[in-house]
Amino acid sequence: MNQASVKKAPASRLRARLREATTDAIRAAAEEVFAEQGFGARMEDIAARAGVSVGTLYNHFEDRDALLVVLIQARREALLAQVDQVLAEVEGRSFREQLRALLDKVFGHFHEHSRFFAIVVQSEVFRGPGYPQRAGSLVELTKRVEQLIQRGVAAGELRGEGSELYATLLVGMVRSVLMRVAETKRGEDLRHGADTLIQVFLRGSEV
Repeated sequence: MNQASVKKAPASRLRARLREATTDAIRAAAEEVFAEQGFGARMEDIAARAGVSVGTLYNHFEDRDALLVVLIQARREALLAQVDQVLAEVEGRSFREQLRALLDKVFGHFHEHSRFFAIVVQSEVFRGPGYPQRAGSLVELTKRVEQLIQRGVAAGELRGEGSELYATLLVGMVRSVLMRVAETKRGEDLRHGADTLIQVFLRGSEV
């Protein structure tokens, strides 16, 4: 490696870090502005909130739809990473404890980004085939819940009969609770919703 290449490497890494920091700032600003103004928010307002020029914003994202897709994807990936972490941490505990930990993580993530997720849930924009992020989130979450269900069955805490449907039913219940909270804007209902969900689900599935 020649001297010129050695000098270019740190500069390249610095540019990559700056671009990543700018992208993070834009996503954070976009979440705030979309939550305040809805999905019709102006790109100029997002740029101003992020502290960048409109030109810089368009250098990172082609248009508002592209920004929305990336933002939804980023929040989904963050949630799934947290779910993976908590599933690893609670393995070996009772099924009820593991389920509570998972729900606390999912509902906590929703609460942290509640204003943004509220408009996602209520909007017609993300119900068309051009925006598969919501469906993708449910599919990936269901896979992780299936892992948890398998633990419960293997431990003899859940009935094996019909267990192939448990994950789908449980995720459907989670989605219903989140939609209700989003529509009523009563964040305090999350804890109550988790308690009720656990009671109802275990009543029908425990051995």
